[in-house]
Amino acid sequence: MTETKNSKECTRRLAEFSSQVRKRTLKRLQEVPKGFMNWQLNNTAMSFADIVQHLINADELFFNILAINEKRFQWKLGTEEPHIQIDKSAFETMVDKLEKFQTKRHRAIYILDDSAMNEKVIDENSKKSSII
Repeated sequence: MTETKNSKECTRRLAEFSSQVRKRTLKRLQEVPKGFMNWQLNNTAMSFADIVQHLINADELFFNILAINEKRFQWKLGTEEPHIQIDKSAFETMVDKLEKFQTKRHRAIYILDDSAMNEKVIDENSKKSSII
């Protein structure tokens, strides 16, 4: 198998793995009992709603990095924002968005070529890492 075929197989497997992980996550989020979407283990832990928002933000960052020419980003560890408090309807809307992002992310990863997979992104401290 040529190097290109190997790398295409790797991106296919990565896209599939990413989708499987997200499917399991979505299944668990859809099983959250009514009234528990804002539950936290303690005051510093993320609620289910916070986790969903975090995953949406991470997907949006990934899509933005893929879309722009200058591959720079600012990584925010934690947030000063208070934990979100939402109702069941808003939670379900967020989970639906996450499900739509799963399909978009799968396609985005699947079509990456060697060049894109190895492209470097730079954080606010000028630290470089690959896009995936």
